[in-house]
Amino acid sequence: MKKLIILLFPILICGCSHDMNRREIDEINLVHVIGIDFSDGEYVITALYSGEKGADTEKGSAGQEVTSKGSGATPYAAFQNFRLKDKKTVSIANTGFFLLGEGAAKRGLDICIDFLSRDETVKMESLLFVTKDMDASEFIAQSLEKGQIIHEDMKAVEQKQEELVTRNDNTLVNVLNELENDITIGIIPYLVAEEGSFLLQGYAVFENNILADYLDMETSSGVNFIKDIIRAYPIYLDDNVGLSISYSKSHIKSEIQDNSIRIVIKLDFETMIKEINIREDIFTFEELNRLTDMQNDYIIEIMKKATDYSKNTGRDILQIARLIQNQHTRKWSEYEYNWKDKISEIEYEFNVNSQITKSFILN
Repeated sequence: MKKLIILLFPILICGCSHDMNRREIDEINLVHVIGIDFSDGEYVITALYSGEKGADTEKGSAGQEVTSKGSGATPYAAFQNFRLKDKKTVSIANTGFFLLGEGAAKRGLDICIDFLSRDETVKMESLLFVTKDMDASEFIAQSLEKGQIIHEDMKAVEQKQEELVTRNDNTLVNVLNELENDITIGIIPYLVAEEGSFLLQGYAVFENNILADYLDMETSSGVNFIKDIIRAYPIYLDDNVGLSISYSKSHIKSEIQDNSIRIVIKLDFETMIKEINIREDIFTFEELNRLTDMQNDYIIEIMKKATDYSKNTGRDILQIARLIQNQHTRKWSEYEYNWKDKISEIEYEFNVNSQITKSFILN
């Protein structure tokens, strides 16, 4: 037994040493952002990183952001083509952002990111975005032409997203998990380029993993309220009073009676007054009650945009199917095969309560 252990030990050590892929840092291109496109009948991978330019990269110098491209019949083939053309070893271990071009999104979300799910080095908390109305490569190229430092601007987008919602559901691991459920509709934030910066404008809607539509910001915010992930949200009332939500908590439950589905959405929130452009005193008991009613109606209309979209299109962007599965397991078997038709028949009830808390004045 001792001899066997002695013989195995050197073999294990040699095996580990042989498998170690050690490189000096200046021999590696650390990719910050990857764009995935489908154009002219093939997939295109665009990688953006800092450093001296390698093979098939755009013009750039040390310390600047440069790009490298690869193409192929599949996303993985395009990725391998890009890696082979680059003069240095390529690492996506630090890649924080994946941009899905509109053409690729219309081919299939699952196809585009399958190769990433099988890469042991990829960061599962990396964020996935859709580039609205353009390819990711064009999105990146235009930004470089404007002198933007793209990975820093993407960091700013991530920070802005975290200021608005309590969690980022567009991480790679979350998106991959959602792909396993073929009943609910997937939603991923989309970006637009404007005036030298990137703006979050709402959610891209995926039906059967194919890009189907874009939601505007208000409808997307309605989704966030119902999903209970709102961190902050501005409210603009007709009386020239501006408020900001400082606390929000929603709870959703389902009721089934006589084969009819009723969804009750309960929302509690608090606001702070941020702007007053009227001369009247709004801090009386009556005026505060009136403003409270107005802000309740304001947020209800935001949530109705999301529920109306779901009913009108038959797309389960609110994941009601999952709710029914969890709360009415036996009943779900009756709805599973015609769920899309059932969505338009769902009745929604909103129970909203709010409170205006403080208004800070510097004087």
